[in-house]
Amino acid sequence: MRYRIRENDNDSNSSQHEEFDSTIMNFLIRRIKVEKRKLGDYTDFEPLQVTEYTFDGFPGYGFNSYQARSYWTRQILDLLEEGGIIPENWSGDLGGKDPERQKIIRTIRKC
Repeated sequence: MRYRIRENDNDSNSSQHEEFDSTIMNFLIRRIKVEKRKLGDYTDFEPLQVTEYTFDGFPGYGFNSYQARSYWTRQILDLLEEGGIIPENWSGDLGGKDPERQKIIRTIRKC
């Protein structure tokens, strides 16, 4: 059997089928600064390492690798609201099942 694939049905470049939101990704990548630091300098043990993430122009939105992932996500959503990328008090129409919200969360976690 042969199947005819229509160009419109299989358009992988459309924004509807994008896995990540390029506007949000570019906004975050341009502003993020990553700094790795060692905690303590013990001779017997390897020192702990912490990775700190900060954003240029948004001093109150930093976090580190020891904080929970949900805290990171909430901080970045607040940052995107303040930056005007997503509307204020935006949580998606359907909560966790909203496809647009899931796309934004995937983008945040990819960065």
